[in-house]
Amino acid sequence: MSAIGLEEEDRRSWPQLRERLRRPGHLMALMRGVLGDVEVAAVVAVTPAGEVEVLAVRATAPEIAQEITFDDVPEPEPGPDGLAVRPATIGGYPIQVITEPDGQGRPRPLAVLSTRWIDQHLLLYARTLWHRRRR
Repeated sequence: MSAIGLEEEDRRSWPQLRERLRRPGHLMALMRGVLGDVEVAAVVAVTPAGEVEVLAVRATAPEIAQEITFDDVPEPEPGPDGLAVRPATIGGYPIQVITEPDGQGRPRPLAVLSTRWIDQHLLLYARTLWHRRRR
């Protein structure tokens, strides 16, 4: 339940996002890291044995939010938490984005739900960084 150490944007929306993505029997966590020159946060579920599953990448970094192109479909009804899931694309790849209203009737992206493509690219990027550190 703690929001210690979170950026203000993450602190504000973390409770709703955590509950939306909750996996029963798992610890919910927000892990921060760097992709290229951008600090990003990933919402993860952690098993009691320590296995981590990436559920979503936060879209609070402007560099990520700018890459999202929402599909031209009617705005979905928000859930009881005020959040909605919208179809979109990043780099031509289909994704699903958890959004909240921005106060002017437009969707504000909160997190990009993880896909097989995102998982593979995060893993490849992490391996590249790991190999670079060893040298």
